[in-house]
Amino acid sequence: MPAKRRGLIPFLACKCPLCSTGNVFQNSIFSLRKFADTNYNCPHCGLSFEPEPGFFFGAMYFSYALIVAIIFLLSVLFYSFNAFEHAVWGIPAIIVLMLPLLFRYSRMMMLFIVYPLTYRNIFLDKKTEDPMDGSSV
Repeated sequence: MPAKRRGLIPFLACKCPLCSTGNVFQNSIFSLRKFADTNYNCPHCGLSFEPEPGFFFGAMYFSYALIVAIIFLLSVLFYSFNAFEHAVWGIPAIIVLMLPLLFRYSRMMMLFIVYPLTYRNIFLDKKTEDPMDGSSV
């Protein structure tokens, strides 16, 4: 039986797309040198977060789309407050500050959107087991 997806909370918390328990990233987002370190497997259910080499290269497309949306929204915001002359330095500064978030959530979009579609047999046939007692969840 396929695992039940649990919605937006595991995505925002950067949890495993299969069991919604294991952490995808090894460190906190506030660890500026190590915010990008990704676990190879889910510590809870064992799902491989990188099913093939280069899987996360596709996250660049999601990152690009997020940056374009942010630039558009910030341009409208600066224009609506009659401060468009500050957009030249304000928008790049905001994007640089948001880089850890953009990096993480573009990878999470790969895991939650592309992984179940492309690797359906790996994702849906995987049964989660509770490591404490060995029973299937």
